[in-house]
Amino acid sequence: MEKSIEYFEKDHNLMPQLVSGSDTVIDDNIVSEPAVSYAVTPTNDSSYLKLVHVSREGLSYEKFVIAEMAFALSKQELSNILHISDRTLDRIHKDKKRLSTPQTERVLELSMLYDHGWSCFGSKESFRAWMDNAYIPYGGVTPLSLLDTTHGIEMIHTALGRIEHGIPA
Repeated sequence: MEKSIEYFEKDHNLMPQLVSGSDTVIDDNIVSEPAVSYAVTPTNDSSYLKLVHVSREGLSYEKFVIAEMAFALSKQELSNILHISDRTLDRIHKDKKRLSTPQTERVLELSMLYDHGWSCFGSKESFRAWMDNAYIPYGGVTPLSLLDTTHGIEMIHTALGRIEHGIPA
């Protein structure tokens, strides 16, 4: 697992690490025009099918730990975002189980968001600082406080897109 964490630290690209190792082989060498412009989210049916399969399969606890370390969130913060108790996370680890489909989907959504944020801000630290600060267009709440819903994650993606394109947010 140390090698995976080192790889992440160098490349700041979390999604490939989380979806690798699945037992489904999908040709993801297909590049469509949007893939060149918008590398943040899946851009073709093959990429989406891979995410569907990984979501159904569930992330292993080891992959979850890679995401947890990359997000720099506490176990309590992550359990709140996933709508489960930290005791449940401990049980998943102890019993060597996988996250459920909804939990895996949320981790993958967060991974895409964090990859987008790191790209937009240029570093993990700058993105995290932005996530921790109250954001006036959100009524003065922090972006971090919105991560427990799909709509909140989408709001943050939209704000990042505005920041990337110099649109006042």
